[in-house]
Amino acid sequence: MAADTTDPAEEFGSNRSWLYDTTPGFYLRKVLIWGTTLGLSTFILFPLYWMVVTAFKTTSEIQQIPPTVVPETPSLEGFRLVVESSLAAGGFDSFLGWDISSAIDIDVLLLIANSLKVAVGAGLIALVFGTIAAYVLSQQEFRGKNAIMSLLLASLMFPGTAIMVPEWELISTLNLFNSHLALILIYGAMTAPFVVWLMKGFFDDFPDSILDAARMDQCTPYESFRYVIAPMAVNSLIASFIFAFLLAWNELVFALTLLNQSKFTVPPGLLTFVQGFNTQWNVVAAASILVSLPVLAGLAYIQRYFVQGLTGGAIKG
Repeated sequence: MAADTTDPAEEFGSNRSWLYDTTPGFYLRKVLIWGTTLGLSTFILFPLYWMVVTAFKTTSEIQQIPPTVVPETPSLEGFRLVVESSLAAGGFDSFLGWDISSAIDIDVLLLIANSLKVAVGAGLIALVFGTIAAYVLSQQEFRGKNAIMSLLLASLMFPGTAIMVPEWELISTLNLFNSHLALILIYGAMTAPFVVWLMKGFFDDFPDSILDAARMDQCTPYESFRYVIAPMAVNSLIASFIFAFLLAWNELVFALTLLNQSKFTVPPGLLTFVQGFNTQWNVVAAASILVSLPVLAGLAYIQRYFVQGLTGGAIKG
C-alpha cells in the first residue's frame, strides 16, 4: 500500500475558506457576531431600560410625542406617589411632618410581604416533596417508575390556564378561596415536577462509593440522605428553590383569579396602578422597580449557587 505523501499545508491551502481564512472574512465575522450580540442585547434589555427611564419622568413628559429616550427633567414624582400610596393605605395621615394624601391607596409593602410569603412557602413545598420524590425515584427500583417520570415531565408542558377550572373547583371545595395557602399549594405542585427532574439528575450521578461507606457505618436510608447526600446537594437544592420561588413571585393568572384585592400579591397588585385612561405610567414603573428590589438583592447574593446547581448536576467521584 502506497504511503500517503499529501502535504497537509498544501491540502489546507487548496481548501481554504474565505470566511475563516482571509482578512476580509475575519472582519465580516466580527461584524456579524457583534451586530447579532448588540441586536439581541437591545431586544432583551431595552424594555428594562424603558421602565427605569419612565420611572424618572414626569407625567407631562411621558405624554410627549415623540417620546424622549432620556428624561429631560429627571423627577422622583413616581416614587413619591408610590410611597404616599403605601403610607396612605397603611393609615398614615402624616409622616415625619410630611402630609400624606393619595388617591391610589395601594400598599406596596403589603404586596411585597404577600408575595414573599407565597413564594417562600411554594418554594419550600416544591423543594421538600420534589427532593424526596427524586431521591426515591433515583435510588429505588419499582414497577411504574418510568411512567411516573414521564407523567411528571408531561405535567410541565401543560399551561396553567388549562387546569384553571379544576383548580377553582378544588380550592372552593377546600374553602381556601382568597387565601395565600391556596396559591402556595398550587405553585408548589406546579414546580415540584421540575425539582424532581433536576434533583434526580443529581442523585443519579451521586458516587456509589459514598453511599456504600454510609451503609458500612450502619446509616439508615434517611440518615444517609440527611447527613451525607443533602449537605453535598446544597447548590442543586438552592437552584431548585430559586426556580420555584421565581415562578410563584411572577405568576399572575392564579393570583388574579383566586384572590381579592386585599390579598393581592405583586403581579395583580401592580395592575391596580393601571387606571383606565388616567394611568400614571411613571408610578407603575416606579412601583415595578421597588417591588423588584428585594428579589434582585437576594438573587445577587445567591446567584453563584444557582448557576452551580444548574450546571453541576453530577459529582466527580
